[in-house]
Amino acid sequence: MTTRDKNEYPDEHSLTSTDWFRRIGLRFDPYVHLEASSDPHLSEYTVNLDIFRVALDNKPTIIVAPPGGGKTAMRVAVTRTCWFDIGGTYPFPLPYNLGTAPLTGTPPTTREHLRLLLEAGTCALLTGLAFRPERLFRASSTEIRAVTAILRAGLPGPLDYYLDILRETGTPAGLTPLLERTYALTAPPPPDVLDRFCNTLATSGTDAMRGRMEEVFQTFVEVVTDALGFSHVLLLIDGLDAMYENQEDSQHAAPWAFELFDRSETWAKSKTFIKLFIPDSLESAITEYLHHHAIPTQIARIIWNHDLLVSMLRKRISVASEERFESLDAISTPALTNVEQQIVKNLPPLPRIALQVTRKAILHYAARLNDGWQLDEEDIRYAIAWYHHYATQRSLSLPSR
Repeated sequence: MTTRDKNEYPDEHSLTSTDWFRRIGLRFDPYVHLEASSDPHLSEYTVNLDIFRVALDNKPTIIVAPPGGGKTAMRVAVTRTCWFDIGGTYPFPLPYNLGTAPLTGTPPTTREHLRLLLEAGTCALLTGLAFRPERLFRASSTEIRAVTAILRAGLPGPLDYYLDILRETGTPAGLTPLLERTYALTAPPPPDVLDRFCNTLATSGTDAMRGRMEEVFQTFVEVVTDALGFSHVLLLIDGLDAMYENQEDSQHAAPWAFELFDRSETWAKSKTFIKLFIPDSLESAITEYLHHHAIPTQIARIIWNHDLLVSMLRKRISVASEERFESLDAISTPALTNVEQQIVKNLPPLPRIALQVTRKAILHYAARLNDGWQLDEEDIRYAIAWYHHYATQRSLSLPSR
């Protein structure tokens, strides 16, 4: 093998991705988002795992995967799937990221959990309805007033402020950075429909609902399931191991979930079900607690294999190329075939690692595009060697997936 000097190529970080990805026939970089919640195209290339249906059903569930194993990607995919259908057959996804909880040094109390859940739920509801206003338009005037009252009660800012943002931007995407970025749904409504949506909420003449936090949150659940027609509510709880207070020892994160599971049976009676996404390092502590407290909960594990990783990588290249390419083989030398298989067979079966290494190979290739070369075996060897040299010797500073 001929080894090229590292200084022969431009700095990979200096490359303009829009330029060189277009030069190889892609409309965007399909490997750049290692944090799934920031990926606007995730719903277009989600791999259908058998475990996917477990996250949608009406049973309290713990979903386990190692770091980089697709927990957040699955949570985001579930969120977006629930809004594909407007007929009421899907549950309402309420993403609750404990990593954003206030740094108090102790786990939230029941009331604090409910306050945070109400805020997360109303942020998700307003954003989701802005993308899918048909749900609101189908409701009666009484139901619309109930929706407005619960939004005014739970949102972190005035409802009218967010409606003004929608009017000014003309797109629900204007809300996602402010309220719930995982609700970047596809096929937003045209500006005139969005303007009608804003006027419907603004003119309902309803003040914020008041009452005990438990009663207000229960009303939120009733509004979602009765007025808006969702089948049940999913509490998609993530971020336990991402909290600053728990970085030194992830076991400190387990008690943050105990208070939630203590209420799981009560919530289940009102069509609200916990879906807790955790790294495998927390599984024993949480399952032991549930066993000793006789809390019925199913446990599911996200398990990847090389075939699934190949499918994931190929779906991404297909979407990014608008289906012109089915594989990286299309931009490779004739001697290099089954590129995705060549990559994943030398790696642990984790999606984050497969994305990192694939992008590293593409960056290595892109740095020499002016020479007219194609992706070749050296690019793949370079990327895999990079992974084994760096990723196995130190922890890369990457967000939890």
